[in-house]
Amino acid sequence: MREDRSLVQLPSGRLSVYSGDPSLKHLVSVWADFLEKPYAPGTEKLSTGFTRVVSATVLPEVKSTGNESKADVRLYLDPSLAEEEYTLDVTPDGVVINGGSGKGVWWGLQTLTQILVQAASSAEPGEPLRTSGLYIQDKPHFSYRGAMLDCCRHFFTVDEVKKFIDILALHKLNTLHWHLTDDQGWRIEIEKYPLLTQVGAVRKETKVGHYNDAAAGYDGTPYGEGDFYTARDVKEIIAYASDRQITVIPEIEMPGHAVAALTSYPWLGCTGGPYEVRTTWGISDDVFCIGKESTFGFLETVLDEVCSLFPSEYIHIGGDECPAVRWKDCPDCQRRMKEEGLDDERQLQGYLLHRIEQYLNSKGRKIIGWDEILEGGVTPTATVMSWRGPQGGINAAKQGNDVVMTPNNYFYLDYYQTADPEANGEPLGIGGYVSLEKSYSFDPYDQLDDSTRKHIKGVQANTWTEYISSFDHLQHMDLPRFAALSEVAWSEERTAYDQFLARVTASMKPAYEYFGFIYAPYVFEGIE
Repeated sequence: MREDRSLVQLPSGRLSVYSGDPSLKHLVSVWADFLEKPYAPGTEKLSTGFTRVVSATVLPEVKSTGNESKADVRLYLDPSLAEEEYTLDVTPDGVVINGGSGKGVWWGLQTLTQILVQAASSAEPGEPLRTSGLYIQDKPHFSYRGAMLDCCRHFFTVDEVKKFIDILALHKLNTLHWHLTDDQGWRIEIEKYPLLTQVGAVRKETKVGHYNDAAAGYDGTPYGEGDFYTARDVKEIIAYASDRQITVIPEIEMPGHAVAALTSYPWLGCTGGPYEVRTTWGISDDVFCIGKESTFGFLETVLDEVCSLFPSEYIHIGGDECPAVRWKDCPDCQRRMKEEGLDDERQLQGYLLHRIEQYLNSKGRKIIGWDEILEGGVTPTATVMSWRGPQGGINAAKQGNDVVMTPNNYFYLDYYQTADPEANGEPLGIGGYVSLEKSYSFDPYDQLDDSTRKHIKGVQANTWTEYISSFDHLQHMDLPRFAALSEVAWSEERTAYDQFLARVTASMKPAYEYFGFIYAPYVFEGIE
């Protein structure tokens, strides 16, 4: 029996609703049959979802228990299930979740969170939570379900990054792509190169208003002093994400978007400077010099430290928006071209990316980069992140590369959410218009046949922060559009948009309110 429920990330497998009205009054103890964080008795790290809902709506606290027979929520590993697959059974006797691994159990807990939040939103204070009895068997459609956070243009604290991770977990997103270096700020401490954060993290001022606004000026205030992540910060964030079954992929931009690095160490550029951490947005002609061997020594040392901190299989190497202007007039780059038999300056980018890929491969890692990496030629082991619409991903899949679809016209969440942002009082955005409905309409497989679909590994939304200076503003841009992203990423089947919006209204909106997440109200007011 399959019945629709007010759940987002619509279950891909079996969903049965049966008679009965289980009271969730006594769901206050958790038992797990495996010793894997965060589910082992005593760890009590179910902070995203289950314990927060139950603790605040039923009893003061939720405790782990070593007594299986007396547990209200029982968590099991089932090797017959896929790694991220789970079953969820809600009965008058309590809740049972089986997962193919800790990941599957965790995603089952996120579904339970939606159910509990809906029950809590309709319960009177002090009353037990009630819901229909149900059984769900579910697993994600795509293995990569991501969101990118740009901490370079504007910085977010460790606690804010953790809250962002909580938001991802609620939406069953399993990858945080962490944008850590750019023209406007270098945000990760590198022990061998301390000036990257002493100098490269700070710009003398910041653009006020929109880039295209004739009246826009600068605030005259230095930005970024101390705004970077130490090794300890990085480890803390990775551990926090890992407890929530989320992988953190760092991005170190190359060869473009490098002005903060060049300002710190001018010998990295073709002209030798002087350079200045960029105070406005857009693209700079000043990029890494590919002719100097010292540039590769720098990048390899940076990547050594990054790899020592991040256990992710992939390292993002950027590769986007890199002008070749400086390379044309650089004797070192011209010598490199002659030595390598390159006919065009654009091929220098491909040369760098090939060398960096080989280096990271030697350390057991793989590269992922923006779709411009296709222009320099990439090996079949590189994964392409298609941002300039879907076409780059289509081309990459057809030539055998794995792909993450992140098209700007569907999933750039610094774009406005309504057709008339000024009239609707939207906060500042970069431009464009990506409604919730538009995001939900994306088909990652469009124009692909069965032989190329296998290369689409997932989807991602990107929140660039040129115009997003606070965490409240960031949440406003991401929510509720993360709900559309999550269903595109998780669910093999989707519903009509009006049905999806009804489910977001019934399930995610009260969850946002319950957990104190800030969301854009427009779609709930009939505005798009």
